[in-house]
Amino acid sequence: MKFKKLALAGLTTTAVLGLASCGKKGFEDDGKTYTYNTYTMLTPSNWNELTYQDENDTEIMNFIQSSFFRYDYKYDSKGNILPGEFEIKYDAATKLEDVTTEYVGNTKYNVPADAKDSFAYKITLREDLKWDDGTEITAEDFVYTMKQQLDPLFRNYRADSYYNGATVINDAQNYVKQGQSGWFNADGPYSTYSTDLDSKLIFSFAPSAENAQKEGLGAAQASFRDALGFPESFTAEKTAAYLAANYVTSKTAAELLALEGKTLAEIKADTALNSAWEAVIGFWQTEPNEELDFFITNYTYPEVSFDEVGIFAPSKYEIVVVLDSSLTLLKEDGSLSYKAAYNFGSLPLVKKDLYEANKHKPASGSTLWTTTYNQSVESTASWGPYKLTQYQAGKSYVLERNLNWYGYGKDVYEEGTYQTDKIVCEQVQDWNTAWLKFQAGEVDSISIDTSIAAEYKGSEQAIFTPSDFVGALQLQSSKDALKARETEGVNKTLLAQTDFRKALSLAINRAEYAAKVTTSSKAGFGLFNSMHYYDVENGGVYRNEDVAKQVLCNIYGVDASKFASLDEAANSITGFDLEQARKLVNQAVDAAIAAGDYNGTDKVSIEFGSGAINEAVTRQFEFIENAWKELVKGTKLEGKLEVKLADKGTAWANDFRAGGYDVCMGGWSGAAWDPGYFLLAYLSPDYMYSAAWDTSSVMMEFTMKGAGENGADIKDTMSLMDWYDCLNGNEGCKYNWAVGQIEDAKRLTLIAALEEQILKVYYTVPIVNSYSASLISYKWDYISRDYNTFMGYGGIRNIKYNYDDEAWAKVVADNNGKIDYKG
Repeated sequence: MKFKKLALAGLTTTAVLGLASCGKKGFEDDGKTYTYNTYTMLTPSNWNELTYQDENDTEIMNFIQSSFFRYDYKYDSKGNILPGEFEIKYDAATKLEDVTTEYVGNTKYNVPADAKDSFAYKITLREDLKWDDGTEITAEDFVYTMKQQLDPLFRNYRADSYYNGATVINDAQNYVKQGQSGWFNADGPYSTYSTDLDSKLIFSFAPSAENAQKEGLGAAQASFRDALGFPESFTAEKTAAYLAANYVTSKTAAELLALEGKTLAEIKADTALNSAWEAVIGFWQTEPNEELDFFITNYTYPEVSFDEVGIFAPSKYEIVVVLDSSLTLLKEDGSLSYKAAYNFGSLPLVKKDLYEANKHKPASGSTLWTTTYNQSVESTASWGPYKLTQYQAGKSYVLERNLNWYGYGKDVYEEGTYQTDKIVCEQVQDWNTAWLKFQAGEVDSISIDTSIAAEYKGSEQAIFTPSDFVGALQLQSSKDALKARETEGVNKTLLAQTDFRKALSLAINRAEYAAKVTTSSKAGFGLFNSMHYYDVENGGVYRNEDVAKQVLCNIYGVDASKFASLDEAANSITGFDLEQARKLVNQAVDAAIAAGDYNGTDKVSIEFGSGAINEAVTRQFEFIENAWKELVKGTKLEGKLEVKLADKGTAWANDFRAGGYDVCMGGWSGAAWDPGYFLLAYLSPDYMYSAAWDTSSVMMEFTMKGAGENGADIKDTMSLMDWYDCLNGNEGCKYNWAVGQIEDAKRLTLIAALEEQILKVYYTVPIVNSYSASLISYKWDYISRDYNTFMGYGGIRNIKYNYDDEAWAKVVADNNGKIDYKG
């Protein structure tokens, strides 16, 4: 997977098969037709790689694109699949070369002078890549697409996939942000300090309200504040006092504060100010150019030519990508690392003529261009195994073979794969309707609902699948939004009390919820489950480590010292404590009354929203509603709690993040092999459901054992987002503790510390670790029913049909239109 925004996974369901990491092949026409019939709760609306936002849109997108590299099964000498094993193969690419040394010293790029590898790669493409209309695909098409991805006129949703996280393309961020004006931390626009900048640099502990009004300094903060973790509310006076007391002890707070608002030129011209400045930079500087860390500047990002961005095509079938941070895609022997398929599976690709035809100038009141590319049959192009041939929003879509796809008819892939000719997907929001269709042979797989679980879990066609998805209640984080939606006699602001949110969490019997509301999921307690690996190639699972177990013990009040082992303590966690929860309700009511947020008599109303309301959603809601009604019995809220269910439609997630309602069931999928990065979903306002929780202001003291010079410990206090940046080696981080920069065992301690900080505010309340239970039709079967972490069950590439469409229709007719799956 290339680094990209994580896709939302909420209360939507799809039975569509995956592509098994875009593996392919060997289609040979036998004159018969094989159709895979599926259903979805909500049809996709935007399958454009540059702009898509949610999981639903990948349903179509995944079938119309290809990848440079793919995961595949590993076989023994007799052709049998080796359980749990995998290998990485070339796909749309034929070669990957590390060309880092060719770009060391090139002033156009930021490759470190001492870099030996992992900063620049050359990808050689197959020479038979085509669009579904037969148009040739070359390296320049990928370069063009990246230019569109990063186009500053659009500011596309997925643009930061290439300047945040694992895949940081040289100058991608500068290209996107060109033309933006305002006050910035000085080390944003300037990477190198020189004395000719002195008159442009303004010292800033923190702009005071007076200076902001008088000088127009705005909200820009010098980057040292982020590195030290000072919240925005930390004034210049507090900052100066803190530094004088802890770091610059040779100067008084008043002497330091005198620097505020002065240019560096003014500081150097004044003896007293210069003395204070030398004391400040003396404690701080360990690397060149760190003078910039204490200043802000009024700046306009200049125009950046796309030629300066680290992607170009040196020949018709070669792409060179130059990175700002290292990414190891090759093993020491030159073979593909799993990260080649995971972090760099492909680059985005759009069809130039079609994309240009679907660009739209800014709408009234907006400054940004938009696109309708890949939002209809007419605006869609495919370079994958299937192409979109029919689409009706809210109704259905059809995908059929893309006969111009490079995988068909070649001897590159396993014989007999890609037997499916057509994929037909219908929107069916009611599970009971889908169940009738499945029994009638009109749908080829279906989730096992709890209403039929007892009868069908033992069926020979039942499949049980683990998932990296953790189903969690998301509780509203915006007190202002809660307050704004209060009406006479109705209180919502009680939800702003941490004790109340914790009470709501402890009131849920997760094991009972899993048994009654799901067919196969298990009680979940943390942000991660058994599918989240920190060491993929050696099978290292975060949740199995002691630091991760201790987090759960801390959150759920389990004293591990009273057990024979930490394992025994962690295994005792239930997450359910009604007695403690009721005490917390009373504490929350008292605190809210004292704060003037509740009068003690109003009804407390909680609105539970969903993307659609069906039987499964209703069952989830009713369990939660009953648990919370039971919670308030015997408390100061008895008889005053109301819980309501509301249909929020396709915008349910954004509506919640904007403060539109109180509670939803949602979570995240993706990045299962990078738990350090995955935390972004809970910490960044660009992703998190709890969008009003300012993680750049929440401070955490943390000690990284043995990470300092000569093995010394590093103890520091910074904001949660600053610690996250350190964990991932993001630009401007104080410590680079990214994968490969520090031992896994050390990184795990920081991952655990951040997980605990997120859990203890109870904006995200994990409920279940997702396992899906489904029935598959007698019409087809998987190549293997043993789940593989890398391949799943092989996806649509590897399914085998027992009946073609004509033969299956006869089977259905012979069974009077209803197939029995109980056996």
